[in-house]
Amino acid sequence: MLVHKISQLENVKVVDEQEGIVEAFVNSMGQPDSDGDIIVPSAFDSSIQQNMPVTVLLGHDPSKVVGKVLEAHAINFGDSAKLYNKIQFNLDTQLGRETFSNVAGGFIKEWSVGFNIPEGGSGYETESNDTYRVIKDLDWVEVSSVIRGASPQTATISAKSPIPYEATATTDEPWDGPATVASIPNDSTAGTLREYYAYVETGANPDAKSSYRFIHHEYPSGEASLRACSSAIAVLNGGRGGTTIPDDQIRGVYNHLRRHLEAADREAPELKIDIDDDERRRREYQESGHQHKEAIEHVPVQSADDEQPIITDAWTPSTDEARQQVEEALERYRARSIGFRLRRKKEFR
Repeated sequence: MLVHKISQLENVKVVDEQEGIVEAFVNSMGQPDSDGDIIVPSAFDSSIQQNMPVTVLLGHDPSKVVGKVLEAHAINFGDSAKLYNKIQFNLDTQLGRETFSNVAGGFIKEWSVGFNIPEGGSGYETESNDTYRVIKDLDWVEVSSVIRGASPQTATISAKSPIPYEATATTDEPWDGPATVASIPNDSTAGTLREYYAYVETGANPDAKSSYRFIHHEYPSGEASLRACSSAIAVLNGGRGGTTIPDDQIRGVYNHLRRHLEAADREAPELKIDIDDDERRRREYQESGHQHKEAIEHVPVQSADDEQPIITDAWTPSTDEARQQVEEALERYRARSIGFRLRRKKEFR
């Protein structure tokens, strides 16, 4: 007979939104659960060695496969332990995408493991007048996201805070972010708030408006503001002081915003964190110093042997040392130019 052990989810955080990967504690061990069973921490070891990748279901329904377990092992917490899982949802299916979104958004709050107990895999022990079934070995078959559970003190430990993109109408009307935030009712639930923002703080109250960042949808129409999306990407790239969200979550927010722009046939600004460091410095130099570049393309430089000016070739330095040399050369040129002009003025007096 297949045994199910269910675990409550306390926190949600995602490892990789693009791949649909989450981390979770899916079962507690070493202590009695609501069924009066105690699973020893090593009970899953043989299955982890032989049964991976274990199938992930929705509600223990074999017809509703939503993903697979990529990694699993027990983690000890004093006298108890928890079964760690890295789970990948199948985002190529509608059910996989919906289940991932529900887990990431905190709408499904519990996990359940399904397993068979082989002959000799369990026995009964009495402690303080209480009798428990102790499970020492099991055949782990599947893990499911469910509604109600039996196994205590477990949680999804990692679910991505960037909110997955959903196609909506777009608008290019003037955008007022603070006014839009103020217009959303303070008693709005997570289901409503996730429709207007691109990011929710990991572990924060999903029903609190203050937990959300990067608003870009008009309220109450739900239209994605193209201006808000562009402005938000600028913040991800360091504009207005930049963002404080973790670096590994910036890409997920960017992809959400980018897809709204692309849906309206707009080209999204490039995400600078994806640019090689040397390439980024070169581009920043070009952007901030292009006026210097244009100036030195045709700047007259006084020859040491001839008072007739010569024209230098344009050149864009690619290293910090080269840029410093250019700046020093420009300073020397300015000083020489000032001295040259003063000397010419004296000659014409």
